[in-house]
Amino acid sequence: MSNRFYLTIGLTIAAVAVGGWRFVLPVSSSSQKDIEQGVSSLLNTVTSAEFTGAEATLDAQRSSTGSYAGAPVAAPVLLVRADSTSYCIEVVQGSVAAHVVGPGGSPVTGTC
Repeated sequence: MSNRFYLTIGLTIAAVAVGGWRFVLPVSSSSQKDIEQGVSSLLNTVTSAEFTGAEATLDAQRSSTGSYAGAPVAAPVLLVRADSTSYCIEVVQGSVAAHVVGPGGSPVTGTC
């Protein structure tokens, strides 16, 4: 596996280890909002790296066949739906999920 994959996994584990304990403590609504924004920002950073390779594979598939369908994306990215004009790929790590609706989409929390 690539170094990028291990870096992504390491960053995810570090984020949970460093920030995960904050979710079990009572916090004010502004603190909770700051935590949620931080998690969202980290999620976008980590999953952007994973999605970049998959999107390149999908673009190559469309260039050669005229459709995004059947593109061989690498784990942990999953190709949920694909046709000649669009696709949806997702990454699920534990209870955290993110997806991209493409082409041209950005990582968003939740599944396709």
